[in-house]
Amino acid sequence: MRRSFNKLGKAATLFAATSLLMATTSVIPADAANKAGARCTKANAKTKIGGDQYLCTKNPTVKKARLTWVWIGCVESHKLYLDANSRLKAINESAAKALTMLDTEIAAIKAEAPADEASAKVFDQKAADAKAKQVNALAEAKVATDNAARFGATTSAGRNYTNAATQWSKAANSYGLAAKNFERSAASLRDKINEVSKKEKQKLNVAQTLKNSQEEVKSTLENRKNACQPGL
Repeated sequence: MRRSFNKLGKAATLFAATSLLMATTSVIPADAANKAGARCTKANAKTKIGGDQYLCTKNPTVKKARLTWVWIGCVESHKLYLDANSRLKAINESAAKALTMLDTEIAAIKAEAPADEASAKVFDQKAADAKAKQVNALAEAKVATDNAARFGATTSAGRNYTNAATQWSKAANSYGLAAKNFERSAASLRDKINEVSKKEKQKLNVAQTLKNSQEEVKSTLENRKNACQPGL
């Protein structure tokens, strides 16, 4: 009878101990066993520590890093840094090509500028000559119109003057169109020469874009450094 009691006592004690362990475990927070920066075993596992999300991964700022609980802010900062670095690489390549192309174009424009300006001046003179001829043709048209009125439209002389006035008016229009075309040609050549300043501004824009990208990499690198401090 005593032996049975002893067996019952031992069983009861074991049951009580087990129940106590289970009860104690149930009230311990799920993240109590984890610690920021502590070792973990399952890559990409997630947990919460102190209310923050953590990931089981390698800290990107630690050499020969092992799997540890890394704050999610560190992981996100690292991604932003990698993205910024990738953009900088692409911008570096495109900027180099753009600057080379712009330098080539600027050199060509500068080399051709003296000849272009000389041609523009020729067109200036042609435009001035055409305008002078237009003025003269308009004056001749007026004289012919006045004479046609003086002699009368029904007379032979009047009809001749009327025809002459018409021809002089057409000539004046032609000279006016020629003058505009010469002016446009001169302006086009000078616009080409002025492209140098525009392309120089484009170079500055390319350089500024490159600088902005470099600053972005620097900023994201600093943010990653702060967010990835071991044990944070």
